[in-house]
Amino acid sequence: YAEALAKSMLFYEAQRSGTLPSDQRVPWRSDSGLSDGADNNIDLAGGYYDGAGYIKYNFPMAFSTTLLSWGVIRYKRTYEALGQLDYVLDTIKWTTDYFIKCHPEPDVFYGQVSDNAADSQYFGRPEDMNYQRRSYKIDFSNSGTDLAAEAAATMASAAIVFRSSNPSYAATLQQHAVELYDFATNAPRRSYKLSIQPAAQAYGGSGKYNDELAWAALWLYKLTRTRSYFNDAKLIVTEFSWSDKAAGVQLLMSELSANSKYRSPINWFCLHSQPVRSNLFQTQSQYTNRGLLFINEWGPLRYAANTARLRFRYSSCLSELGRLVLSLETKELATEWRALGIKQINYLLGDNRKGQSFVVGFGDQPPTQPLHKGSSCPLPPAECGREFREVNSPNPNVLYGALVGGPNEMDDFSDLRTLEDQSSVSLDGNAGFQAAVAGVIHLKL
Repeated sequence: YAEALAKSMLFYEAQRSGTLPSDQRVPWRSDSGLSDGADNNIDLAGGYYDGAGYIKYNFPMAFSTTLLSWGVIRYKRTYEALGQLDYVLDTIKWTTDYFIKCHPEPDVFYGQVSDNAADSQYFGRPEDMNYQRRSYKIDFSNSGTDLAAEAAATMASAAIVFRSSNPSYAATLQQHAVELYDFATNAPRRSYKLSIQPAAQAYGGSGKYNDELAWAALWLYKLTRTRSYFNDAKLIVTEFSWSDKAAGVQLLMSELSANSKYRSPINWFCLHSQPVRSNLFQTQSQYTNRGLLFINEWGPLRYAANTARLRFRYSSCLSELGRLVLSLETKELATEWRALGIKQINYLLGDNRKGQSFVVGFGDQPPTQPLHKGSSCPLPPAECGREFREVNSPNPNVLYGALVGGPNEMDDFSDLRTLEDQSSVSLDGNAGFQAAVAGVIHLKL
């Protein structure tokens, strides 16, 4: 588990855009995207490329970073014990430094750099990009409630992370969080995909925004203890992924309030996602024969990891409460949900039908062909082109720590980068995975 967590850090270093630091540990990566934002006369160098290509989608980047921050807040001692705390802080700060650039005015936030129309035409190294990379923003007239709120949650959660080690930086993050939340709540309410239309090509958002507003309000309450933020969240009626945070909102509310009514929805979520019928609900969640929670055929492992992470945290809340929930004995529920979460993580790491790992560079029979342009290219000065996407051979560079999409509902997996639903990688998939692995280690320390 410790090795898997440490290697997951390397995936984020491989995804970095901008001027890379001297302690960068991925040798086949160097500076890239240094002119991002030039079309709008703003410096937008930095941040992370989302997955296989070189688009910077700030919506899922924000969610991924908030998950990492939440993991540090909960499992800081685990990261310290493993010698990974500095690395995860650097990973979080790489996003927040970039988001500060993306937020030059209270009611302006740049939400995307490049788009699928341009990125799909280029297959090569990020360092060699020479195509036009447009930058896209939301503002008061062309708003994006979900995006502004998501970014506010990122800045607020990161402010909590840095509050003791770097208070001045935390104060800066808090200011941006408050301004972004005010932007989200005061500007006309609508999904950001209506203002940044190229986002709908890949990450169109849920089409809703209430879950993001509640998510942001709760993180600001956790940061500031200003009651109005919690009241905002209570007024909002709200699957845990980059586009829908209902379960995450419920969990966060249950952490922040002693009122048992806020535990019922997340309790239902955990019961609903069990692989067997409970005596209260009939589950609608699908599991493979080998025990993988299978929510979506496109990248099922990200959903399994995110659900495991929620189970770990909520089972800890139940154990801390030490009393009955929905007439079921709390300790038994907590033990069962922890075991289910551990089983999902073990499946990802190799306890499955073929004994194969789904994390690049880790364990037995790991994936060797993740869909990832940069790692598919040979080292310079060799040329790289689209033919490297189609060739059936391992990527020349190992994308250590990347969680791939995963198998189909029959537990079958083909290690081919041309099978996008199985070989794809993403920021949000790795964030939930890393937080869940940290949760497993926390239970064992």
